Amino acid sequence: MAIVAKKTKELLAQVSRRGPYGVDRGDLGFTGTPGVVFVPRGAPSPAPLVGWAHDWTRGPEHYVDTLKHLASWGFVVVAPASDRGLRPNHQHYADHLSAALEDVLQATLGRGAVRADPHRIAVAGHGLGGGVAALLASQRTDIDGVVMVFPTETVPSAADRAMTVDAPALLLSGAGGVHSEDARDLQRLWRGDLVHRRLEKAIETGLVERNPLLERVGLADPDLRTHRAVRPLLAGYLLATLTDDDTYAAFADP
Repeated sequence: MAIVAKKTKELLAQVSRRGPYGVDRGDLGFTGTPGVVFVPRGAPSPAPLVGWAHDWTRGPEHYVDTLKHLASWGFVVVAPASDRGLRPNHQHYADHLSAALEDVLQATLGRGAVRADPHRIAVAGHGLGGGVAALLASQRTDIDGVVMVFPTETVPSAADRAMTVDAPALLLSGAGGVHSEDARDLQRLWRGDLVHRRLEKAIETGLVERNPLLERVGLADPDLRTHRAVRPLLAGYLLATLTDDDTYAAFADP
């Protein structure tokens, strides 16, 4: 057991750092939907594809370092900047994310050497985006992994839809967080294999990287401890789920 624990700790430290690939950034606007695409420079092609959904009133610019972190480990990451209003339509948001995935699958990315793999697709999101990722996974049969980071409930209900999802999932919740009940509902009803990690010292809203409104009044919204806790778990789980490398299997082990 000590050897296994040491190996897992070393893996966690490894994926806490940037991966082996440089990252190119592209504009999703060519598809008609605003947003960004991050492409691993020099990665084997086709590369696994990850769709990212932002939290309520946020956008891709609040997660740039997190999305670059994923891309540096060999994933094409697409993050639409849609449905950012105070009252977003959650179903439309899931539809926009699905359309962004399809558009990227048809494109040659980065410097023309990388394409996204239609047989290795995951969806992930933070807060509201975590619920939207669950909604989308209930609508598509080609989703190979789902990551829900401090998810919140959606309309229609992501928890109700979870009963129809066979894809494996990683669920990250904050101990004692205000949305911990939403996470428990998803865990209880998810039909596929699900790994639930409760992060004792993470802040549910802390994954964002900047918030201009709070910056103007002198409050620090991003939480570096939350970043350090979430990013390696997110990258490790996707490496375990979307690649053939068994090195990272521990990240998908309950």
